[in-house]
Amino acid sequence: MNRRTITGILKANSIQYVWAGFPVLFAAIFYALGRAPTLSEWDSIGLIIAATALILGTASQLANAYADRDEDWLYVPSNPLVTGELAAGTARKALIVQNILCGLLLIALLVVSDFNYPLIIVMVVGWCFGLAYSLPPFRFKETLASPFTHALAATMVPIAGWLVVESSLVAQDGFIIAFSAFFFVHLVAFGVTVKLRKTHEDLNGGQIQVEEGKGISDLRTSGLGLRVKTAVAIEAVVGLGAFILIPIYWGLGIFDKELSIALLTLPLLFMILTVVTRVRNPLGNAYRCGMFMAMACVFIVFSFLGIALADIIHWAFIVLAFVFFTAVFAILQRVTRPFGPSFRPIQV
Repeated sequence: MNRRTITGILKANSIQYVWAGFPVLFAAIFYALGRAPTLSEWDSIGLIIAATALILGTASQLANAYADRDEDWLYVPSNPLVTGELAAGTARKALIVQNILCGLLLIALLVVSDFNYPLIIVMVVGWCFGLAYSLPPFRFKETLASPFTHALAATMVPIAGWLVVESSLVAQDGFIIAFSAFFFVHLVAFGVTVKLRKTHEDLNGGQIQVEEGKGISDLRTSGLGLRVKTAVAIEAVVGLGAFILIPIYWGLGIFDKELSIALLTLPLLFMILTVVTRVRNPLGNAYRCGMFMAMACVFIVFSFLGIALADIIHWAFIVLAFVFFTAVFAILQRVTRPFGPSFRPIQV
């Protein structure tokens, strides 16, 4: 295996998105403990970090890059299976090896965690749905279940982080269940945003056309089969609906004031910007809406992690951690998924 192939595998794993999963994982761990982990607790935590990274890379990314190799000339031209950096046969072998390693890591985690079956079940659910999202025979990403499947797989990350140090999901007034429900609903809306972006690319790439006598809003959304106007309505209602849960949780005493206020500031602002921008031009603003939704998600995660660390380290170090995380993500994104004119979808 040469250097080019190894680089191609790393790019296909989209390690920037693996990196993006760590803040919410660590936030759940620190929330569950209410303190920094002890040295002995890092045995299980270290394994869950490795297992989560591999499962995210395999289920959500390498499988997706492999399954979409014939269409990413339009959607993700920097996919290494499109650029020729990685052969399909090699990608298939790497996918098999990574899944075997996933299984071995989960077995090791089961033993180290004293047979914590709830944790292993959550990890397996995330693993299976991550694969089913992209790979046949399910390939949920091309069905109406797409946003829900992706959201469910991603929501397993904070739950797994919680369970690695806490024995019950209902501990601390069911906080992690409440947060995961909020996170899941937001990610469902994000999943619709992704499909609207894909519809925009299909339209610009000539893959779909507006029928005579109809408008953009009457187009069928790529991968969902819903009309654009229906998808836009779902994105807005579900996206804003997620934030309606926050004052409810606050009133019930599940979320404290600090977390509630944090979630109702920048995350909500970016969600509102998404809705307003989408209404102005449902498909023409697809990239801008995608950016706003991504920022809403980032600040949800930062709020979650920041409040979890507030009683452990000084706020200045928390800010530095956010800057470091963002900088590393930007570097990884630039390396694994280049952007710029030569990497944009075909425009007509």
